[in-house]
Amino acid sequence: MQSNFRRILALTVILVTVFLLGDDFIRAKRAFPQITFHQTIPTLNEIREIIQRKQKGMYLRFGDGDVNLAEGVYDMYQVPRNDLAREMREAFALNGATILKTLPLYCEELGGLEKGMFPGNCETDLPWCSQIITRAQKFWKDPITDVYSHAAIRFAVVQYPSICLQFLSFLKGQNCYLLVGNKNIPKSVRVNLFGPYCKFVPTPDRNSYSEMDRIEMECLEAIAQDDSYKIIVVSMGCSGRVLEKRLWNKRDNIFLFDFGSLMDALCGWPTRDWIEIEKNKPAIDKLIEAIKIN
Repeated sequence: MQSNFRRILALTVILVTVFLLGDDFIRAKRAFPQITFHQTIPTLNEIREIIQRKQKGMYLRFGDGDVNLAEGVYDMYQVPRNDLAREMREAFALNGATILKTLPLYCEELGGLEKGMFPGNCETDLPWCSQIITRAQKFWKDPITDVYSHAAIRFAVVQYPSICLQFLSFLKGQNCYLLVGNKNIPKSVRVNLFGPYCKFVPTPDRNSYSEMDRIEMECLEAIAQDDSYKIIVVSMGCSGRVLEKRLWNKRDNIFLFDFGSLMDALCGWPTRDWIEIEKNKPAIDKLIEAIKIN
């Protein structure tokens, strides 16, 4: 009896959703039937499982800025260059079971919209999502199928704070060996997040690609000391995807994790709209305090 009720309830939800979304919902399923979007918690869980299995893996946070640079178009913190565009396209083309590639597909029709999202805080519409899928597909190499949340860790701060803290604690406890990021990240933030023994390779606060060869060399030197499994955290904007691509092609026994704009929030830098949203600020402040004692 209870199982029948659940089936009826699930069917009702589907019918109501189709009715409310109408043609847009049907059009999305017809246009992109192969795409499965993994929301915040499934994305973080998949990262955790790869690391627990000590598999070589990578979390590649592709957004509209990365697509722009792959097309040779300006991004907010990185000027376009032909060599950068080529390397960004090479990063997009990486595929594999433990390569988690993202796109910001936060519309209801594609399964990306979550409770707590709204315009200015992740939510996008179907036409915008359709456009970025079409643009990214040129570089993806294989058909776009599994797409992970590029805002997983920073959205979890507000919507799933305990899960966010648990995930950060997990990273800290799993040999978070190297942080590659903005030279202005305070040492206190680095230590609170990743512990006192995590090595640090500083990058420029913008246009990091201009020093990519130096950054890569210092990373390779830092991780060459032994063959233990290492987590490498990257927090250097869109150019970080190129660094991840380079390291992926040269080293095994690593997981490359792109940290994203949560780092800016923890440093007190209002670089993104979501950081300045009033309802988000208490959650950011709570996380700052929590990682000090965690």
